Amino acid sequence: MGLMTKSIFETLTDKLVGRAIVAIETPAPNMLAANAEASLTHYLDGATTDPYLQAALLSPAAAVDRQVLRRNLADYLDDMFSPSAWDNLCRAMNTYVQSTNGGGYASLAAYVDDVSAKVHPFVAEIFRACIDEGCFSLSGAITGPMHPLMDTAAFDRFYTGAQGSLTDDTTDAGDTDTADVPFFAADNDVIVLGSRSRFNRILCDLSTLASSDCAVTAYYWNGTAWTALSITDLTTGFSVNDGMISFAVPPDWEPTCYDMQGTPEVFDTAEEGEYYYVIIQRTEDTVATPPVATWFRTCPEAVVTSSNKLYGVDQPPLALVRITDVNTCLVTAIQDAQYDRFECPGVANNELQLVAINLFSENITFTLGYTDQEGNAATKAQTAWTTPAAGGTKVLALDSGDTGIRAVSATTCAVTTTATSGIFAVVVQDYARAIAAK
Repeated sequence: MGLMTKSIFETLTDKLVGRAIVAIETPAPNMLAANAEASLTHYLDGATTDPYLQAALLSPAAAVDRQVLRRNLADYLDDMFSPSAWDNLCRAMNTYVQSTNGGGYASLAAYVDDVSAKVHPFVAEIFRACIDEGCFSLSGAITGPMHPLMDTAAFDRFYTGAQGSLTDDTTDAGDTDTADVPFFAADNDVIVLGSRSRFNRILCDLSTLASSDCAVTAYYWNGTAWTALSITDLTTGFSVNDGMISFAVPPDWEPTCYDMQGTPEVFDTAEEGEYYYVIIQRTEDTVATPPVATWFRTCPEAVVTSSNKLYGVDQPPLALVRITDVNTCLVTAIQDAQYDRFECPGVANNELQLVAINLFSENITFTLGYTDQEGNAATKAQTAWTTPAAGGTKVLALDSGDTGIRAVSATTCAVTTTATSGIFAVVVQDYARAIAAK
């Protein structure tokens, strides 16, 4: 029934979200980063030599260029839908599928369910903003919106070296090429980790261990000064490849673009983008062999709606699993799936996966404990994961008859391995179907 097939609807909505992501999400946190256009301040500086105009506009333009979007991304993107173009298109599709020519469906949810369409989670937010929050709800269940990705993330900025002469290692720190992030070559050297989202975990794999504890100290920007940050360092100053430094998110943590010099230097001279930064500093005078990292990752803060529900953009991982001894693990649930706004992530298109943070020289056999799509407790022993490398993945299976996962159950997970340390993540790393070209 109707002329709008599943294929047409999915392709059209993929293109719709593509327009939104190109316009807003990709440029964050610098609103014009990664676009062909120059930043607003660069444009004004080149387009006019009028000192009065520049005095009036450069400062507010720079504030727009530097705007951090992640914490308030849900509100920001919702504001984007206020122009009538978004509203009119979504309402037109909603009206069409309910018309005689469109199939006479009782609702958009009824149409999506009937043709078995799967929509990008961000498309769901566009429709919700333009129609209503319940537009994908049918008989008390959610139909259509795929779950947001849930994963660790690369840092948006990563610098190494001495303050005032830092090296931009963002690319090397974000990939799994081995032995390409040397740091702490001298006492008082730093690593600077910047993210558009607040975070409370720093994950890493070390290609070379420091020969001794680098005695690290950490700092964050409280809006007026760099302030000591209390951390739990499982790496023992990067001398142990145990994968994680954690801390409580300071309530006064503010984004910045300046380092800790007496006369502050700008981290990123090209964009001067403001990020949530943590600076970790070596304070040990003598370290015969400084550490070298393969990569660094973080668990970003969840992006939520005004009612504290997950929004349809990338989110933190479901859980972290830390190997602490032979056949022993500590599982930390990070973020549950939002099954009452999106379909539960499942096994379609290899959505559910494990991702190794560290290199493991031993095999790992993991038993996933979880709550299924109906809210029932379940477990599923996985096949062996053979000596996973940093960044290595393994597709997860669910118990027979289960189609999705609401949450990881820390108490019913288990591991069989001779490894005694290391971390891997339980993630939603893909959507239930491929996303058409934008």
